[in-house]
Amino acid sequence: MGFLKKNGKVADSKGQEDSQIEEEKKEEVPKASIGQLFRYTTTFDKVLLLIGSVVAIGTGIGLPMMSIIMGNISQNFMNITGNTTTIQQFEHDVIQNCLKYVYLGCGVFTAATIQAMCFLTVCENLVNQLRRQFFKSILRQDITWFDKNNSGTLATKLFDNLERVKEGTGDKLGLMIQFVAQFFGGFIVAFTYDWKLTLIMMSLAPFMIICGAFIAKLMASAATREAKKYAVAGGIAEEVLTSMRTVIAFNGQPYECERYEKALEDGKSTGIKKSLYIGIGLGITFLIMFSSYCLAFWVGTDFVFKNQMQGGTVMTVFFSVMMGSMALGQAGPQFAVLGTAMGAAGSLYQIIDREPEIDSYSSEGVRPSNLKGKITVSNLKFTYPTRPDVPILKGVSFEAKPGETIALVGSSGCGKSTIIQLLLRYYNPAHGKITIDGVEIDKINIEFLRNYVGVVSQEPMLFNTTIEQNIRYGREKVTDAEITAALRKANAYNFVQSFPDGIYTNVGDRGTQMSGGQKQRIAIARALVRDPKILLLDEATSALDAESEHIVQQALENASKGRTTIVIAHRLSTIRNADKIIAMKNGEVVEVGNHDELIARKGLYHELVNAQVFADVDDTVGDAAVRRRTMSSSRSRSPSLASPEYKRLRSQLSVTEDTGVATAQNDPVKAEKDLERLKKELEEEGAAKANLFGILRHARPEWPFIMFAVFSSVVQGCVFPAFSLFFSQIINVFSKQPGDPTLKQEGHFWALMFLVLGAVQATTMIIQCFFFGMSAERLTMRLRSKIFKNVMRMDATYFDMPRHSPGKITTRLATDAPNVKSALDYRFGSVFSSVVSVCSGVGIALYFGWQMAILTIAIFPLAAVGQAIQMKFMSGRATADAKEMENSGKVAMEAIENIRTVQALTLEHRLHAQFCQHLDAPHKTSRRKAIIQGISYGFASSIFYFLYASCFRFGLWLIVNGTLQPMNVLRVLFAISFTAGSMGFASSYFPEYIKATFAAGLIFHMLEEEPRIDGMTSNGKKPKITGAVKLNKVYFKYPERPNVPILQGMDVDVKPGETLALVGPSGCGKSTVISLLERLYDALDGSVGYNTRAGEKGAQLSGGQKQRIAIARALVRNPKILLLDEATSALDTESEKVVQEALDKASEGRTCIVVAHRLSTVVNANCIMVVKGGKVVEKGTHNELMQAKGAYWALTQKQILAKE
Repeated sequence: MGFLKKNGKVADSKGQEDSQIEEEKKEEVPKASIGQLFRYTTTFDKVLLLIGSVVAIGTGIGLPMMSIIMGNISQNFMNITGNTTTIQQFEHDVIQNCLKYVYLGCGVFTAATIQAMCFLTVCENLVNQLRRQFFKSILRQDITWFDKNNSGTLATKLFDNLERVKEGTGDKLGLMIQFVAQFFGGFIVAFTYDWKLTLIMMSLAPFMIICGAFIAKLMASAATREAKKYAVAGGIAEEVLTSMRTVIAFNGQPYECERYEKALEDGKSTGIKKSLYIGIGLGITFLIMFSSYCLAFWVGTDFVFKNQMQGGTVMTVFFSVMMGSMALGQAGPQFAVLGTAMGAAGSLYQIIDREPEIDSYSSEGVRPSNLKGKITVSNLKFTYPTRPDVPILKGVSFEAKPGETIALVGSSGCGKSTIIQLLLRYYNPAHGKITIDGVEIDKINIEFLRNYVGVVSQEPMLFNTTIEQNIRYGREKVTDAEITAALRKANAYNFVQSFPDGIYTNVGDRGTQMSGGQKQRIAIARALVRDPKILLLDEATSALDAESEHIVQQALENASKGRTTIVIAHRLSTIRNADKIIAMKNGEVVEVGNHDELIARKGLYHELVNAQVFADVDDTVGDAAVRRRTMSSSRSRSPSLASPEYKRLRSQLSVTEDTGVATAQNDPVKAEKDLERLKKELEEEGAAKANLFGILRHARPEWPFIMFAVFSSVVQGCVFPAFSLFFSQIINVFSKQPGDPTLKQEGHFWALMFLVLGAVQATTMIIQCFFFGMSAERLTMRLRSKIFKNVMRMDATYFDMPRHSPGKITTRLATDAPNVKSALDYRFGSVFSSVVSVCSGVGIALYFGWQMAILTIAIFPLAAVGQAIQMKFMSGRATADAKEMENSGKVAMEAIENIRTVQALTLEHRLHAQFCQHLDAPHKTSRRKAIIQGISYGFASSIFYFLYASCFRFGLWLIVNGTLQPMNVLRVLFAISFTAGSMGFASSYFPEYIKATFAAGLIFHMLEEEPRIDGMTSNGKKPKITGAVKLNKVYFKYPERPNVPILQGMDVDVKPGETLALVGPSGCGKSTVISLLERLYDALDGSVGYNTRAGEKGAQLSGGQKQRIAIARALVRNPKILLLDEATSALDTESEKVVQEALDKASEGRTCIVVAHRLSTVVNANCIMVVKGGKVVEKGTHNELMQAKGAYWALTQKQILAKE
């Protein structure tokens, strides 16, 4: 743990991880070309692509055409204001232009609808095929490839890369073509109308591009640094939360809080800098943009004054350049998305096109008609491809006759499990050969071979389905009678029938609803329904307690009858009756024989036996002397390093921390899933969502900054309403006659006013982004720190609850706390500005013409809706099929994470069929949705054309009737239209705000939780400890399982310096006693007391090394009481021996309480208590209990290896 590694050496494993990432970066995957991107499209899809591309060009030239109409209608208003036309001619011209708006709107609606429908349909068809092909390709890869590609990376490629392809080949490709057409269309129109004014307007573009690129680089650098800083904080949180019992046991909470807060402080500083860069970037952009408007109208004024150009032409050029420039900005992200899609496709195709060395889909190879099961291994040499410098097997040879049981024994790393993997053809040997019935296994069809081999491993993998379906995975066409027979042979029938749903009981994710022994027996039944000729048992009982081991061992002995069986075991008592025992060391066969022969030989096997023998009072094995043994453990109930749960959590944390909050915002699919998760968790927690005022209450220290930022936002909100007035004034100036001195004077004045507006916008943008950003970062850091500190106070009961799992808590810290940021950062400032902008615009409109304003206000919300739809469409389509796709994702994840089981059971074809079946329904739904999405996009793209037509027609009616002056119509229209876009932005921000309130609600609820036992309180007595331990009639149930009594009147009395051993079957309450003595929980009744109360998770260390470091960590505290909970249960014989010696030294002169499954380790304890059903059923010394021949004696008999 971090609090015992203050020299900063916890990063060893992380350093290795970073180097691995660097290596991955070096392997550049070539991007797919545009043609390759659409490799899996049909002829129909290609026709749709062509049609979609043509109509996308039509949609794109719509806005440049609108610029021409806008210039014409502006000229109409200039003419009537300058009295150079009659009212009748004015009315005729405006009506004609309104009709052109309608015609153009109809054309754009049709083109945009067809465009979206075509590209979305093609995209869905393409991605559907890609999913199927990619998953099929993964299933057929060899294990060597999986060793080099972890399951998390493959899952990312399957889900994330496919999403990238989906974005790049669907609507985004259509948008890219549309914006490119709009860009060229805009500038063609502008150059056609006046090339000189167009070039002048474009003159500032290079400055904008250079400044934009520089600021973007600064922002990207800051974002990367911020992600790294928060990743450090995330790593600390992950390490602590997955080892909370250790942290509590060593009182490490204050140190961990300090460490976490320091890491957050670094991230906060970088985040504030990023906010400043965003403000500067946006400010400079607006300043240059407004400067170009100033330049255009200044020069345009001169042209109109000299009668070289009409005012309407200036407006056409202005709007055309604006539309073209805007399209260039909008096309950039689409090109980036297409590039990302091509890169993602390249990564996918690299896997799809890979030909594995051992192809599980191959139909080649012989299929012997009568397989008997004779195995011959000749001079086998092997090194793992990922570790070519470490030889594993060095010329191993042996033979197994049909029906024989061969046992492989030896210390960890000697090559036993490697032989099993070579027999399954997970790998090919480097030298030598393996034959079955005289046929080399690489000549046998791989599916045929694996169908005749049954495997039961140490950690059997069960799929998240029913017991029945798990057994059917053993053989597809198995009858109910055969399932029942297999369950009986596996000693599993009785416990399965005891479940309410019998064989239809769901085993849970990875079989978590079953005990270890139950999982093993189901796995044995699954192996037996295959009726295998060869049975491979890889440490099938090593993780079980004595009672479970005894039952499972009987099942294994039943299973191996009449089959060639290869057994690997650490517990040598399980292989005493093997026909042949092969003792291995350092990849070589040292000795071969049966048990009696090898014991008599007194070689390696004899040594291994002596290290494990359990001596009876009167019996010994060979020269074995019973040594004094005790046990310890640094185990916690958190996921182990090797466990899939830990790997999954690790993967989740890495992604969350490295990408930061921006991931969810930029990826609408993730954003929608995140919102769904927050809703669900709010309901589960019984928490209420927060509101803005609640969030602001927690941000009280930042109020001065927020007020300054709000003032800046108010000023900024007035910029676009002012812009609409200045724009109207420019049109009014252009209505004057050429040569009129006031035209030039007023035109230059209003042109300069655009520059002033730009300066105001830039200044307020920088202030707003910086102060809102700083407030948000400070608030986020404080919330994270408060959550972490509150969690550190909690007791073990808190962490037992599923809703307080390490994954859930780290989500609060790494995702939900940053989500609150969006309620208070620069985006909130922009929304505030938008509200002010809309209110100001409405005020101006009502002032200059309330009649026109009422109509405009009534219909322009439609424009805001249209813009919101368009923004959502451009940012990406959040899949509403997420739930329907979830099942296919589960199938894929289970298969990828457990590929060895999948290949051993030859499930590739069945799982691929299941995967495809789950894809069918969402695929059909998505194609239907493409029509609705197409119509929505058509509406969003064309709504402005119809709105302008309606407003100009109504304004014309008011002008003709003398109700409004022509210029006031323009003032009203521009005041509403230039600010309507702000409503669209505000509505697009709304989901982010909702997410922030949900996240804040969960966080505030979490901060209100109080611990039952406060781990950081300074209250309570602190007397001197002598080491006497006493439990008096203690009753206990775990809060999460209140109906299951654990301790029922437990009495324990240990004097200072004594060693007490607690033994008994799993679940009897041994470890619970340890937990109560550490005060991880409080007893329900009775008393617990003394004379008073007493590389990142070691990923780079072996089990034995980690245990010895844990012992040293315990000893530096110089404890009076040492609690040792199964410290050697997961170690091989050699490691156990070394660790046991360390424990013997550690226990000298201390009160020791020992929990053990391996009873040989506790024979010299001062007192042994046998616990059953939460009560002490027997107690005494080893000799006394053995003579009594009671419960303790029965446990020892199940572990006895041999008697002389």
